[in-house]
Amino acid sequence: MAGYKQGLPGGSVGRAVTLSMPELHPAPVEGCEICGEQAVLRSAAFKRGDHSAVSDSNVRIRSHQHHRNTR
Repeated sequence: MAGYKQGLPGGSVGRAVTLSMPELHPAPVEGCEICGEQAVLRSAAFKRGDHSAVSDSNVRIRSHQHHRNTR
């Protein structure tokens, strides 16, 4: 095929990408007010069946400064 460039956009499939799943419910950092607040909100959201809010709290805990420094 003329003009076909393997591995470039519009060409063949590149190398496989390996992704890992984040932990299901990240643990809040003990003693952190922000993490603790998100854990309480997450628990309440879970009890009322609001899985979107559970996910939001998980993201906030996971992306909080404490967690970024431990990776």
